[in-house]
Amino acid sequence: MDKFSQRRFEQGHIVGLLLGDNGYPCRPYLLTPLINPANQREGDYNRAHKSTRNIVERVFDMWKRKFPCLSRMLRTKIQTTMAVVCACAVLHNISIQQNEEPELAEPAVEEIPINNMIVNNIIGLEFREQFIIQHF
Repeated sequence: MDKFSQRRFEQGHIVGLLLGDNGYPCRPYLLTPLINPANQREGDYNRAHKSTRNIVERVFDMWKRKFPCLSRMLRTKIQTTMAVVCACAVLHNISIQQNEEPELAEPAVEEIPINNMIVNNIIGLEFREQFIIQHF
């Protein structure tokens, strides 16, 4: 996540939750799986997290094949990027409603930088714990 988006989440300008893998630090707005679930609730949380992330990743992969502009970094302002992603989502939904077979391009290989210095935020860990208690 870029610093601008991170700041907007931290300052409360963007309301919602993101799901990340263990390559990301746990934050109040970025939920990551537990490394060693200690009880049923934590196991249920991890299963729900994994299942939801898998669905999102499959959709993103499909969109990247269907709309190649999404398979690379859009060099536009954040508002324009959000509009492009929303437009692709709308076009995807229209094609589903019209029962159109997708024309899929080959996915581009994306290099993801590895951050070996992940530091979990204490507030993020506490938020995740409360989230698990409330919802699982």
